[in-house]
Amino acid sequence: MTIALALCAVIAALACGSNDPDVDGTTGATELTGGDGEGTAKGKMLVVYFSRAGENWQVGVVERGNTAIMVDYIKDLADVDVFEIVPETAYPQGYEDTKTVATAEFNNGTRPAVKNDITNIADYETIFIGGPIWWARPPMIFHTFFEKHPELDGKTIIPFGTHGGSGVGSYKTLIQEYYPNATILESLGINGASIRDAASKTTVENWLKRLGVDKQSTGVKSAKTRTTNNGRKYALNGQPANGQSSFYIQNNKKYLNR
Repeated sequence: MTIALALCAVIAALACGSNDPDVDGTTGATELTGGDGEGTAKGKMLVVYFSRAGENWQVGVVERGNTAIMVDYIKDLADVDVFEIVPETAYPQGYEDTKTVATAEFNNGTRPAVKNDITNIADYETIFIGGPIWWARPPMIFHTFFEKHPELDGKTIIPFGTHGGSGVGSYKTLIQEYYPNATILESLGINGASIRDAASKTTVENWLKRLGVDKQSTGVKSAKTRTTNNGRKYALNGQPANGQSSFYIQNNKKYLNR
């Protein structure tokens, strides 16, 4: 009887594992992964991401994919430019249909074509790279993007994304394969089902603060100044503001204007 019960437990575990993770799966928790580099990000920053809208597992049909919501938080909280990887042929709206397509891509080593590209990556020092996790790994479209952009080698890269239990550590692994000279900072993965919760935005905000790239930190750190001129305002890059988003220092307190 003991042997029989043990065998049943093994079979049950295998059955549960067979669905982890599915496309844009959402059973996982927030996951932080340490990077190779110490300290904070710096320089001009770019967010590169892929996200899939439509029907998502345990989320339902959404107009913006889970990772796109995470990018919205990053864009709101940090001074970054954003580039979205868009497939030439969109994935199906239905969840099961997308599983079929994605499975074939993994099995065949497909490099899905993209209908857009970015030509000025050399202008950026720090690159956020992220997307969903499909079956414990990034979608194959990231192979397409990475193979088109060898100039990312040597950059500071920050992986991020949404997952269903496996975390986003496989983004770091894939990035290291393509860019062995890149410096990889702390990554963040968030449960796709909870990405739209207020707590998830707070998690993203705290992560950006640790990286030193939230808007207030970058502005104050870059300015490195004290002023008794209460009307003086500084842009987020530390230069005097000319109407753009800025912060100012008054009575030794820092205030952010948006």
